[in-house]
Amino acid sequence: MGGRDQNDQDRRRRGGWWRAAPLLGLYRPALVAVGVGLLFSIVGAAAVARWEDRVNRIEFENAAETQAIVLQNGMNEYISRLLALRTLFESTNEEVTRSEFETFSARLFERHPGMLRISWLPRINRKERADYEAAAIRDGVSSYHIKALQGESFVIAPQSDEYFPVFYSTQPKTSSVYGMDYTTVPERRAVLERARDNDRVAAMRTRLFGPKDSDRPSYVLVVVPVYAKGTSREEIADRRRNIAGVVVGVFDLPLLIQSIRVTTGASPAVSMTVFPPYTAQIVSLEQMLPDYASAASALRSMRDIARTLHWSGSLKIGDTDWQVRAVPTAGGPLATTYDRAVAVLVVGMLLTLSLSTYLMLASRNSRRLSLANRRVLELAQTDILTGLPNRAFFLTRLDEMNGKLSVRSEPFAILMLDLDRFKNVNDSLGHAAGDALLRQVAQRLKSALRANDVLARLGGDEFAIIQQAGEDQRACSTDLAARIAKLVSEPFLLPGHRVEIGTSIGIAIAPDHGSDQEQLLKKADLALYRSKSAGRNCFTVYDEAMSAELEARNTLEGDLRDAIARCQLEVHYQPFVDALSGERRGFEALVRWRHPTRGLIPPDQFIALAEETGLIVPLGEFVLRRACADAAGWPADLMIAVNLSPIQFKEAELFDMICAALADSGLPPQRLEIEITESVLLERGSENHAFMERLKQLGVELALDDFGTGYSSLSYLTAFPFDKIKIDKSFIRNLTQQPRSSAIISSIVTLARGLDMSVTAEGVETPEEFDRLKALGVNFAQGYLFGRPHPIERILFDAPVKSSRLDAA
Repeated sequence: MGGRDQNDQDRRRRGGWWRAAPLLGLYRPALVAVGVGLLFSIVGAAAVARWEDRVNRIEFENAAETQAIVLQNGMNEYISRLLALRTLFESTNEEVTRSEFETFSARLFERHPGMLRISWLPRINRKERADYEAAAIRDGVSSYHIKALQGESFVIAPQSDEYFPVFYSTQPKTSSVYGMDYTTVPERRAVLERARDNDRVAAMRTRLFGPKDSDRPSYVLVVVPVYAKGTSREEIADRRRNIAGVVVGVFDLPLLIQSIRVTTGASPAVSMTVFPPYTAQIVSLEQMLPDYASAASALRSMRDIARTLHWSGSLKIGDTDWQVRAVPTAGGPLATTYDRAVAVLVVGMLLTLSLSTYLMLASRNSRRLSLANRRVLELAQTDILTGLPNRAFFLTRLDEMNGKLSVRSEPFAILMLDLDRFKNVNDSLGHAAGDALLRQVAQRLKSALRANDVLARLGGDEFAIIQQAGEDQRACSTDLAARIAKLVSEPFLLPGHRVEIGTSIGIAIAPDHGSDQEQLLKKADLALYRSKSAGRNCFTVYDEAMSAELEARNTLEGDLRDAIARCQLEVHYQPFVDALSGERRGFEALVRWRHPTRGLIPPDQFIALAEETGLIVPLGEFVLRRACADAAGWPADLMIAVNLSPIQFKEAELFDMICAALADSGLPPQRLEIEITESVLLERGSENHAFMERLKQLGVELALDDFGTGYSSLSYLTAFPFDKIKIDKSFIRNLTQQPRSSAIISSIVTLARGLDMSVTAEGVETPEEFDRLKALGVNFAQGYLFGRPHPIERILFDAPVKSSRLDAA
């Protein structure tokens, strides 16, 4: 302003304007201020208005896209649970029963309110119709008939070459949906054929049939094809020929979407509207009314939404796309109101200060919203239970690390973790305790890592770590694995329980063990398998020998199959004696494998492999039959003890096989003793109890083997009809040096006497141990002191049993 005053003085001197100078000096600042202030107010208000519109649009589109992703993920979870039912039908060799279907379906969709009903529609031909109708009636579905749609009601279906009726359903057995043949409903037949021919999940918008069902058409019918196990589905003709049935789920779409939004904490700032798929029946956007609207006051037609600020997307259900439209919620934080522009216009002369303050605050708010949106996007790559990154995030980061490896040559390590004994916690304490345990494990694992390391939960009790570059990557990874193993082995405190678990760890290092995702994960898995085989709660770094061992293991498995088929297995017998008299009371049958090139292979090298591959079933039958046949020729006072694997207990023909072995050999059942480990009692308790009762009625004796090494629950001794307890050799090994072992054995003997059971001590190797066991009251003893396992031709039944230090050595 001083420059302007100087100019005025010059003008007065030059032009004689001195008389106008006071008036100009009085109004000029005001006029300039008004002009500049008005100009700045209008320009600033216009600029702010445009900026507000742009920011709100970006924020709104980000929020809408995020909510659409979350909604699609929730829908995918429902579909994946239906696919689990497909896996149930395609993975079993036996027919899935109604109760199994109902139990599995109830567990799958527990706490998933959007699922209205689930049904199983088998493919039935004309000849099978009567059998299926009779089977349904036997299952409690009274007056079950295959029904066809006629008008708006269903009548008994006429004869046809093929039906797809509702056979199993989560609906009450009195529901009218049972027997509904989808091939008689044109639109449902079309979606069924589409799913069958394309081998993919198909969906359609539908209404429900039945006297109590609503005519509201916003239900979604999802069809999952199920093909006969082991059949081809390469061509359409193969799929049509090998289709076994379909799993059908009916979604209450509004309820399903609302439950997903409630569960994921959807932002109320965005109103979501879901319209049905485009069809030929829709001739204008005015007819497009929504199946779901998150706000009661939402626009009703697609044309109304198209006239406003909106975001367009789709919700994929099976092979069909529902149209998703989003608009800012009226009065919400994302609605454009231009309040800031009005404030700028009102402030006027304070435009600069107001605008700078506004931009500073608005920028901070915009950043907060951007971070919030980014957080929601991260949830799609986050494990909800533990808060850790999930498998998708882990694989993405692994790809990034492999990309950096080729540029910077920075090594890194992958650690695959699998919790030991976690299943026991789930089975005994429930899934809630298992979830709480997983959260605590996640916290401990995070505490062991650096900020730049990646920890992810892959699923179940599996975790994975990417350890970024260190000076000595191998040393760094093994040090981390040791710390993790120690952390996880420490007790966990759950409500009302103290739990101890462990973890097995496999380590692969890049680039030493590979430079792509598949190689590294495979080799880390091999190292993990080695850790689990080595006794668990340990870690292993991959080496090339593991691949060779895997190949050798596969070779060994093939040789074992051949050995069973060619009778290369031998049964050896180890005696057990009466502790008081020293007389021999029987033998335990132990299998040996005489390999044509490797010689005699001990059982610890192939029994576990046989159990993993299912070969234990024919192997166990061979041992039982051979033992019974050999024992039939022994003196009548000698027993024969045979071990049964937990895998054998899952075979429905086990009892018949035992009876056949006894009948074929002529061995009295009273001379056969079946040895069972505690792990058998953990699963299928009621079925195994009934099986053991049948053996008792037959006259077979039952022994609880390796007592004290497993769960050692006293309830097993009272609930199951055992005749004998076999104390594991780990308690005998240091019997004479550790008083605690004597106390434990004494307690077991006292307990057995109270339950009218006998006690056998395994692993007796010295006379001192035998004398101590006799003093403690053990009934029978078995071990190298009385003889090693020998084939039957080397056993002298007439010779007395003598304790031999040489044999025990």
